[in-house]
Amino acid sequence: MKSGSAKIARRYAKGLLLLCDERGDGETVRATLKQLDAVLQSQADALSFLTNPSQPNEIRKKVLIAALEALQANPTARDFAQLLLDKGRLDQLHGIVKEFDLLLDARSGRVQAQVRSAATLSAQATSRLQTTLRALLGKEVQLETAVDPSLLGGFVVEVGNTVYDASVRNQLNRLRGHLTAA
Repeated sequence: MKSGSAKIARRYAKGLLLLCDERGDGETVRATLKQLDAVLQSQADALSFLTNPSQPNEIRKKVLIAALEALQANPTARDFAQLLLDKGRLDQLHGIVKEFDLLLDARSGRVQAQVRSAATLSAQATSRLQTTLRALLGKEVQLETAVDPSLLGGFVVEVGNTVYDASVRNQLNRLRGHLTAA
C-alpha cells in the first residue's frame, strides 16, 4: 500500500473505531467489512463498477446497498460503506479493514502475526511458537501461517513492523558476516 493510501486508510479506520466505540459494535462491524472486502476482492468487476465515477452514484449506491443487505450488514457498517462510496474511497476498503483490524486488536491486547515457513508447521510447532510470541510480546497472538517455498528452512515471523527471522538463509548470512569480519 502506498504511504498516501496508508494514511487515508488509517484516518478512516480511526474514525470508524471512534464511531464503533460510541455504538459498541466494533466486532460486528469488523466481521461485516471483512466479508464485504472479501466479496469485492474476489469480484474485481464489482469493485471496478462501484469505484467508477462515470457510473451514476445512485446506481452504484443501490448495488452497494444490495450487497450489504445480502451480508446482513449492521447499520454502522452499512453507513460506513456508503460513506466510502460517496467520498470516492471504496477502493481503499481493503487497507481500511486491515487498519481497523489492527486498531481493534491493539485495543483488546491482541496482535496478528504472519508466519512464513519452509514447510507446513505442525500443530505442536504452531502452539509452541504462539506461546513463545505471547510471552515475548505480552499480548494474545493470532497466527496466520503460510508456506514459503523460497525459504530453505526455518521460518520468518512478522508482527506489525517487526520481523523475527529464524530462517536458515538468515542464519547462514549471519554466519558469513561473522566469518568475514574475523
